[in-house]
Amino acid sequence: MVVGVFPVVKLGVLFIKQISKPLAQVIVNQAKNHPVFRRYFIIPPAQFYHWAEVKAKMYIMNLGKPTKVAKLNEQMAIELGASLMGEVIIFSLAGGCIVLEYNRQVAKEAKKEELRKMQLQKFTDDIQVLYETTNKQEAQIKYLKSSLEEVAKKTKTKLPEIKEEPSDKSNKEEKSKV
Repeated sequence: MVVGVFPVVKLGVLFIKQISKPLAQVIVNQAKNHPVFRRYFIIPPAQFYHWAEVKAKMYIMNLGKPTKVAKLNEQMAIELGASLMGEVIIFSLAGGCIVLEYNRQVAKEAKKEELRKMQLQKFTDDIQVLYETTNKQEAQIKYLKSSLEEVAKKTKTKLPEIKEEPSDKSNKEEKSKV
């Protein structure tokens, strides 16, 4: 039975997704009670969202352009801003998880590609070594043939004819083309 590697990264992403809502709720509750956050980070985005929403609805329903959009009261702006802030936190965490997963996949693919290139380079090196070995052996065969011919001349014996195999001829033809 083959057991795969436990996907720790995926489990971590799932964990972050699950705790993002409660985490966002805690942050939002703290921000609602803090006057600086409430004044600068919760109410202005809520007012802008309300203004954009009213303008968009009026445009979509062909009711004309509103001349002035009434601002939300402070309590409604705080609730809407807190909701928006919570959604931004959740979206940011999810986006961060996606970016991390993407980077992990890119690194994994790069590692695969590097392994493939190394394997290809090894094959190329092996072929080059085989080519050099073949050239060296051919030179040795030529030397042995010439030595054998010299010995045959000195002893005045006739050498038997050695027929080359068809594969040797095709190899020589290919090498002569190169």
